[in-house]
Amino acid sequence: MRRTRVSATAIACALLTALPSTAGAAIDLDDPNLFGPGEAWDRPADLERGDAGPWVMRLQRRLAAAGFRPGRIDGVFGQATLGAVYAFQKITDLERDGIVHDEDWALLEEVVLPELPPVADQPDRVEVDLEAQVLYLVRDQRVQTVLPISSGNGELYQGRGGRLARANTPEGSYTFNRHIDGWRISYLGGLYRPYYFRGGYAIHGSGSVPPFPASHGCVRVEIHDMDFLVTQVAIGMPVYVYGIDVSRADLFDT
Repeated sequence: MRRTRVSATAIACALLTALPSTAGAAIDLDDPNLFGPGEAWDRPADLERGDAGPWVMRLQRRLAAAGFRPGRIDGVFGQATLGAVYAFQKITDLERDGIVHDEDWALLEEVVLPELPPVADQPDRVEVDLEAQVLYLVRDQRVQTVLPISSGNGELYQGRGGRLARANTPEGSYTFNRHIDGWRISYLGGLYRPYYFRGGYAIHGSGSVPPFPASHGCVRVEIHDMDFLVTQVAIGMPVYVYGIDVSRADLFDT
């Protein structure tokens, strides 16, 4: 008997043809079974940058719902999703490897943003925790979102004029006092849309935001996160930096 070979493409087309019309109806792309049953749609053991598919979309939706910023909910594990995963790992004390492991999902389903004690007369502010390596954007005394950062690495470097300087991020209470809406190229590198809080120290976008301290002293955030921040902060907004030599309690009475 002659057997007919049916291609995977033909099967997929047949399945799609068999689906009811979705014109005008919402499709729940968070459902991994939307694309049909089978082991290919089981949750992967690990998800990391470069992966794609319905489980990445579910991850992005959960991160966004929790208050992180994974970028477009498109099922593609790119740089924005990686940054959101780093922020999730940092506030939950997980290994900062940028990989979502199978055992992390239960915690991901439960995680909520930290509740920081209120600061009198300053309901809108930015707090930078150098120990956790995160930035908290606070609105109406509630943490609106958590962003991953990379701050000063504490090493010696050659400053302007050849003098040695220590790459520390200054801790204390500040306010944003200057902003450049674009790239500023300094002798130490590029600062994207920097908001300065003390002298030449700024929170700025960067193309390199590893999950550990790596800067000369500024607070680096992802480029897409800086584009978001400039819509949320302004000159005169309070900035608190703590976590290494200064504790949060040292800065104000909560």
